[in-house]
Amino acid sequence: MTIFDSLFQHPAVRERHKRAPLYRERVEYLTHVQALGRQDCTIQLMASYLLHVNRALRLAKQMRRVTIDELQNAGRKWETYTGPLRRRIPGKTTYELFMQTARSWLRFHSCLIEPLKTRFADERLRDYERWLNDERGLASSTTKERSKHASYFLKWLAEHRVGLRAVTPSHVEHYLQAKKAAGLALITRVTLANSLRNFLRYSEARGSVRVGLCEAVPHLVRSNYVFRQKGPSWRGVRRMISSLNRVTTTDIRDHAMVLLMAVYGLRAGEIRALRITDVDLKNHILTVGREKNHSIQRFPLNSEVSSAIQKYMNRARLASEWPSLFLTTGGPGRPISASGLYCRVSDLFRRSGVESLHKGPHALRHACANQLMDSGATVRDIAAFLGHRDFTSVREYARYNLKHLRQIAEFSLDGLL
Repeated sequence: MTIFDSLFQHPAVRERHKRAPLYRERVEYLTHVQALGRQDCTIQLMASYLLHVNRALRLAKQMRRVTIDELQNAGRKWETYTGPLRRRIPGKTTYELFMQTARSWLRFHSCLIEPLKTRFADERLRDYERWLNDERGLASSTTKERSKHASYFLKWLAEHRVGLRAVTPSHVEHYLQAKKAAGLALITRVTLANSLRNFLRYSEARGSVRVGLCEAVPHLVRSNYVFRQKGPSWRGVRRMISSLNRVTTTDIRDHAMVLLMAVYGLRAGEIRALRITDVDLKNHILTVGREKNHSIQRFPLNSEVSSAIQKYMNRARLASEWPSLFLTTGGPGRPISASGLYCRVSDLFRRSGVESLHKGPHALRHACANQLMDSGATVRDIAAFLGHRDFTSVREYARYNLKHLRQIAEFSLDGLL
């Protein structure tokens, strides 16, 4: 049974897809998309568009490299095509759907020739990213987020013809007001303000802005009296794990990943960074490179997690030259992407019906912290277990729980009395 048999009911449609050129390549790609958690109706649409894409690009016997210009020309021709192969009247999204499907399809097979992307003030931003990584020790995802906000600010200055050395507190205020007027939520503006303050602090250290300008960025805060647990309950976590059938290769892989995130509180980046050599199944030891403080931690693998990883490596992991532990389950095995991991976890939340404020990989880390706290672990132990630099990062998990807040208070006074 092929993926086309599961997607299409009409025999004639199945045969059309099976007989079309590049059968193997299309199966690999659509299986990959399915593993990302896409809906069947979306995959059906993509499968149909692939036939048009290959026909428009004249991909008949084998894949070849395609330039953006060639792809755009093919997309415009398909947009205006009214011949016998057109089953629907062209609409507003015809070109967009063609291009979206074609770009993803060609990138999957490394056949899209794309121009190098350049950022505004790219050299300055690269230096800023090195500063965040080397001197501040931030995780790559945090560095990327703060660099993005810095690029927005630099672009805004360029649009208003203001040099970095000429920036005043008034410019900072106007920039933040413009973002507020654009409808940004408070939590987004909090992140933006913190990122801007960091960038100005870096710029001051480089002598690029006037001294003390970073202090002009207001300290936006969220309400201290609104709190909801960010992750699912532990019962919800167990329900999510039980919902995996552990028969398909995707579910076998996801079972191992979810257990590692929930039991050991691994971040999404740490899951993706795991290598085969980090798992010692003989001695039941897991080695984790912590993403934020760049430390190395070793955990004893419990029997459930060890069995799940063993099953994944024996039955579901594709043979590949990639050293990464977790790979895609369709096509040529590649390291699972950040978006792919998020899609798998969020889809698991949806399928199992587990309630949670957040429904991504980090929600499972919150569930791990809350379970440790409910089990009576000290704040110091939880901070060490989760790879935090200090205990203050654990405060988020203990808000408005008097028992756990008392632990933090006692820890804060330790050595001072």
